[in-house]
Amino acid sequence: MGKDVAVLGAGVSALTTGICAARAGWSVTLYSPRMPLETTSAKAAASFEPHLVELGGLPADTLARAWAGFDAVERSAGPSAGVRRQTHWDAASVPLTDEPFLDVVEDVRIAERPDVPGGYAFGRSFTTFFVDTPIYLPWLTAELARLGGSLVLVEQPLTAADVAALPADQVVNCTGLGARELVGDDRVRPIRGQIVVVDPLPDMDWSISADGFYLYPRRGDTVVGGTAELDVEEEATEPAVVDALLRAARRVVPRIGELRVHRTYAGLRPYRHDTVRVEAEELFGKQVVHNYGHGGGGITMSWGTAELAVALL
Repeated sequence: MGKDVAVLGAGVSALTTGICAARAGWSVTLYSPRMPLETTSAKAAASFEPHLVELGGLPADTLARAWAGFDAVERSAGPSAGVRRQTHWDAASVPLTDEPFLDVVEDVRIAERPDVPGGYAFGRSFTTFFVDTPIYLPWLTAELARLGGSLVLVEQPLTAADVAALPADQVVNCTGLGARELVGDDRVRPIRGQIVVVDPLPDMDWSISADGFYLYPRRGDTVVGGTAELDVEEEATEPAVVDALLRAARRVVPRIGELRVHRTYAGLRPYRHDTVRVEAEELFGKQVVHNYGHGGGGITMSWGTAELAVALL
């Protein structure tokens, strides 16, 4: 076999897989009907904290691999890549459960009212990586190009016949929800998230997730979101939900109510029941390595599962 690999997709999983493959000596071409800033990944807030994702089938060190990937990006590129360390809060009205990612993030601190933002009864803060996706995805695209990789836009999602006709012997499937049709994976289900974007909060240097919503300040705006609607296929927002998200955010940052709403939108997280799929099989007359089903943990898990996928080539 040659050293050509085709990566299906242009979201964060596809881009990081392409970069890892290029670093390992592969000649990489991404195929996608959408540019990176048009993918679901571009709709994320986002920080290093797995959310709405099943990790059961992954190696125990996957989170550590993923963290190391962001650490390397921050050290080498920092703000120019849209990646920085930042304090994040998880807050709730009921006690929080332990999560595996707490062994990877830094400076974990448990708190209770009155030391939790928004007056919540329970909370924890930790240092994690904040990822400003409008900056990060173009940086990944440029890094892939720097390493000799390319992105080919196709008119529509590739079919089995299209994949079989690709010039590469090796394929990595990073199609997310598209895996339902491409490989018939009925474990993949959409989880809709509705999102509101308001004016920036330049003096806010922390983020929070609390009781069904999140609040992330970015360089050029502030993202409020958090709904998790399983099996909803329509990428649309509802005025009542938008109002509820803004009310929840005002509990933490009252001046949110004074900010201008720039836009609202919805995204469909590619959740997969039981586990993210990272495995290889013979398919379409080629070796196909699957890397999809990350739910709301696509950005968090990206470097970890990309490494695992490339190791299977």
